[in-house]
Amino acid sequence: MLGIRKKDKIILRNSFNRLKDEMTDHLDAINENTNEINSNQSYLAHLETMMMKLTERLDDIELKLAEITGEKKYTEDDFKNIILTRKEEEIFKVLYENTGDLLNYKKIARSLGLTQELVRKHITSIINKGIPIIKKYFDNNIYLVLDSDFRNLQAKKNIVKIK
Repeated sequence: MLGIRKKDKIILRNSFNRLKDEMTDHLDAINENTNEINSNQSYLAHLETMMMKLTERLDDIELKLAEITGEKKYTEDDFKNIILTRKEEEIFKVLYENTGDLLNYKKIARSLGLTQELVRKHITSIINKGIPIIKKYFDNNIYLVLDSDFRNLQAKKNIVKIK
């Protein structure tokens, strides 16, 4: 019986050693993968930083080109002190969310349950506060549209702080 036990001990020890070797190999593979993941994560963070810098430079180039060509490009600073009343916000949202319809005072008034005169006063106030609303004249009607460059800036940065 002693011979079998000794033989079983050897088999068991060899099995544990093989298992230990496999576990060590597995741990080494995990460590290699972890290092690769960390390296990739660092590289992605670096790329993201570079992309942000590139975007800033492109924005600067756009502004310079706008100055050269005479086009107005808006910046966040142009609108940092604008505060709209609740009714002005509602009218602004109608203009901002409009993507294709021709909006006039009557349509805006009807959509918000206001009078045309009240909408006209609020539009004037919004324009006086510096928000670029373009008035287009067609067939003796005035149509209103938010400047597209301003709309894009609003979409990116919520510069008018609309909830």
